[in-house]
Amino acid sequence: MSLSNLKVGALLLYKSQPAELMRLGDKIEIKLLSQSLSKKVRPKDIALLHPGPVTQLDVMNPAAEDLEEARSLLSGEATTLNEIADLIFNETSVSAIWSTWLLVTEGLHFYGSPNSIKVRSDDELVQEKSRRAAKKARNESWHSFLERVEKKELIESDRPFMEEVENLALERGSESRLLRHLNKQQNKENAHTLLIDLGFWKESYNPYPQRLELIDTHAETESLPSPAECRAVTLTDEERLDLTGLKAFAIDDDDSNDPDDAVSFDDKRLWVHVADVASLVDIDSPLDLYARGRAATLYLPEKIRTMLPEEFTEELGIGLHEVSKALSFAMTVSEEGIISDFEVIPTIIKVTRLSYLEAENLISEDEDLKKISALTQAHRQKRLRADAVEIEMPEARVKVTEDGCVTVTPFANFSSRAMVSEAMLIAGSACAEYTREQNLPMPYAGQVSPNHEMPYTEDLAPLAAMFTKRRSMRPGRINSTPHSHFGLGLAAYIRVTSPLRRYLDLVAHQQLRRHLKGETPLSENEITQKIGAVNTIGNQIRQAERLSNRHWTLVYLQQHPDWQGEAVVIAEWGRKSLLIIPELALEFEQNIPGTPLPGSHLILSSPRVNLPYLEVFFRAKTVHR
Repeated sequence: MSLSNLKVGALLLYKSQPAELMRLGDKIEIKLLSQSLSKKVRPKDIALLHPGPVTQLDVMNPAAEDLEEARSLLSGEATTLNEIADLIFNETSVSAIWSTWLLVTEGLHFYGSPNSIKVRSDDELVQEKSRRAAKKARNESWHSFLERVEKKELIESDRPFMEEVENLALERGSESRLLRHLNKQQNKENAHTLLIDLGFWKESYNPYPQRLELIDTHAETESLPSPAECRAVTLTDEERLDLTGLKAFAIDDDDSNDPDDAVSFDDKRLWVHVADVASLVDIDSPLDLYARGRAATLYLPEKIRTMLPEEFTEELGIGLHEVSKALSFAMTVSEEGIISDFEVIPTIIKVTRLSYLEAENLISEDEDLKKISALTQAHRQKRLRADAVEIEMPEARVKVTEDGCVTVTPFANFSSRAMVSEAMLIAGSACAEYTREQNLPMPYAGQVSPNHEMPYTEDLAPLAAMFTKRRSMRPGRINSTPHSHFGLGLAAYIRVTSPLRRYLDLVAHQQLRRHLKGETPLSENEITQKIGAVNTIGNQIRQAERLSNRHWTLVYLQQHPDWQGEAVVIAEWGRKSLLIIPELALEFEQNIPGTPLPGSHLILSSPRVNLPYLEVFFRAKTVHR
């Protein structure tokens, strides 16, 4: 602003407040009329409203008809404070100019700055009134919502307000207006707590699959071909070895509904039969892309999201029909655990399905199972001689019924489970050696050795020793070229026994099928791209399963407030102890008086659960060291 336009006594605007010019100089001295406060300001911080002199500043209320007439006369034009004041108040006094400026600030009929004022047209006025009415309604709705929040009596129309809180809890948003109003820190845990507290979420609601973007809002399966349509475009007359006369056992948990492997013995060779998923799911087909997008079957205590549409599991699952098509791996395993004479053969098999308990009871009676058990034990000893690392920490199966009841069942230490697991390792190891010899790119699973020597654990209690070993291990990795697997004690390894559940197992089968038919296999670069396509999703699946199991285990403790049981200290964790409850396979931190040594056993009771933070605290009593 030019100082030449200013005179002492002028009415100025300073930070939306009226001020009187008191003295000119390098800085301008003004008096704030609303506060009777003097201060020095820069010329650029003020605007001239009236040359003055300011004697008395009153707010004049315009008649509604005069205000509307002035707006209509000036509609859509640029104007000045003097022109508007003259039309409305028939004068341009200090009070008239200030009152006019307040009308401009109010912004309904006029808007702008002291030097540039615009007049709203009829259409603009209607739009502005509509906008203000909507804003008023929103404000009224917000305040009514806050009243219901205070009473914890939400209604359906409150959902839009609560969705902002929910988005923060699910990591889809970064801020919640309600949390800000309640002076709570903006984080997912506080949002989760509030959603439960207000009854918007059930107390047991599991947010982790959605946080990790693993729950589909709609299953995009309508455009996918059915199993019958897939059969129509594949070779229906493909030659398969008929093994229906060979006993085959599909051994799994008793509630498994997606069996994809079985084992046999034919007096000479061990057979591992695997669901022949690649016979219906070709490379880069719509089904293949669908499976790649999911990466693996997601196993949650409350639900299962299959990698392929469920009808393909029903069609291809081993033992779900009288006969099953399989891609079978045959190999000789010596008494020293050495594998030879490996073959991959498309077959037809007839399967007996067994639970681990049923197989456990049958191993001592059935000669084939007895032989399979002996061969798998020989291979296990061979791996141990190669410094394989076995880590046996407690595991449990967590399940949620339709009515929300949680059960936690420890895994029984069946030799049948170890037998099946070892048979799958034999198949994966033999396949890796075979494809390495054939220079066939595959998704090879490996693990590098720890950065330091494996820790000495012989002086530690068993669970503390296992935890120490586990902590020293490095993450596994998958490459398109062979590399050793430190933890398994194998020179090379491919996961090939779960193509219904894991996408890279399916890729391995697709590659083997091309190789068997003499077709051009996928290149190393193409295999690498497929590995990269599922790595992130696979990590998210493992994280969602781990967090969900912990979530529901804590819900189980909430449902059993009188629970008590035993825990073992497995490590000193700063000032806290790290403990595990074997029967629940639950690890947690807690400050235990006296800081008991690793290996100490404690009796726990009175669980206190903080579900949004996945924390639990117990009353603890040390029973022995």
